[in-house]
Amino acid sequence: MAEVHHEILMNIPDEDLEKLADMYKEHGEIPYASSILTNAIKIRKKRSFLIRFMSTGNCWRNDGTFFALMEFPHSYDLVVCTLDKTCKNVYEGLMRTKRLHFHRPLVFFAVHNTIYPTILKVIEDRKLRVKSDNAYYIYSISRKEAINFKLECPEEVEIRTLCMSHAALINSLWPLKFPHSDEFLASLIEMNGGYGLFMKSTNELVSWALKTGIGQIGVVQTVESYQKKGFASVVTRILARKIAEEDEDPTATIAVSNVTSQNMFKKLGFTNRGLCNYITLKKIVI
Repeated sequence: MAEVHHEILMNIPDEDLEKLADMYKEHGEIPYASSILTNAIKIRKKRSFLIRFMSTGNCWRNDGTFFALMEFPHSYDLVVCTLDKTCKNVYEGLMRTKRLHFHRPLVFFAVHNTIYPTILKVIEDRKLRVKSDNAYYIYSISRKEAINFKLECPEEVEIRTLCMSHAALINSLWPLKFPHSDEFLASLIEMNGGYGLFMKSTNELVSWALKTGIGQIGVVQTVESYQKKGFASVVTRILARKIAEEDEDPTATIAVSNVTSQNMFKKLGFTNRGLCNYITLKKIVI
């Protein structure tokens, strides 16, 4: 008789996500944890189920452990959060589950430094192979500060919300693009939105910032010929204030090598809250 598999990762009901978000707002060690949850609550109310939440049994009620699986077009990302320093339920859940398709390949998304050693152990013990492992600093600002950001911009440009049609241009200049990432960016814009600066004289999109799948400020970029005009700071302030109006502390993750962006966020009042890593696994042919 075949052995019966009892799946360890259980869905967290939508009605419990706000309660889980409040646990992380109170704790505060992982700055972006609550924004993942509150952003997903809004998304799922639109009947969009690109983000699913799971926990090792019902352990989230005690230690806050949750797994957020984001299945965007051509992207399969997993966010892992816990308030338990031992990460026991993180390890057990990832080692015993059959719900996750590690072969797709999977990206461990924004792995907080307190959880990072456990994820490396899971990768080793499951005999998975790493394609890339990149370290990022976590920058955040309090909602009280961000809510006071002024939405002024230079005279020659105007602020507009982004549309899915802008994804092609954004993707063409995005340093992190991958095959079909234009579709990924279009889905982000459709789901979460973003802001751009447009030249009044030509209607050209010259600078932008998107809200990521976990509710962060991301994909901040300015067309090269329009750089050093402060445009990136403008779109960052706009999106940060919008996030603050949703009762979240705006956060962003910035590559440790990207000193220019780090300096810009510091100038705006963001503080460095530590490290996280983005780990991409190698695709497994099965």
